[in-house]
Amino acid sequence: MNPYLSISVGDTATLINYIVDGHVIVSHTHPIGYKHIEAEGMNHIAGSKLADGILYTLEFISLHDRIPTDFRLIAPRYATWIGTALENTSYTQFYTNGVPVNVTLEGIENASLPYARHSQTIHSFKV
Repeated sequence: MNPYLSISVGDTATLINYIVDGHVIVSHTHPIGYKHIEAEGMNHIAGSKLADGILYTLEFISLHDRIPTDFRLIAPRYATWIGTALENTSYTQFYTNGVPVNVTLEGIENASLPYARHSQTIHSFKV
């Protein structure tokens, strides 16, 4: 099994795991999540702030091993935007043998609850 980077985006943080043969080798919790991405308006700065945690983890991995170019993204919201932002990030400081980073969308596990959820319920009672 090839090593890969698992990226799980939450409301206030992003969990980044380097996985080899099903075992977590490196784990990092980056303090940037959906609330930060939304506060920046999903612009270039938001993508850069998210990528900072990825680059930090890759620098640690590169001390011991070649970095993975297979990223697996678990993001309940904005998965396409986040995946594109990560693929467009420059990884030139790492040796990848010319292989570009590929982000695979894994799913929407651990989906966050909506911020403003309203429901209408019909109540009936006897007097």
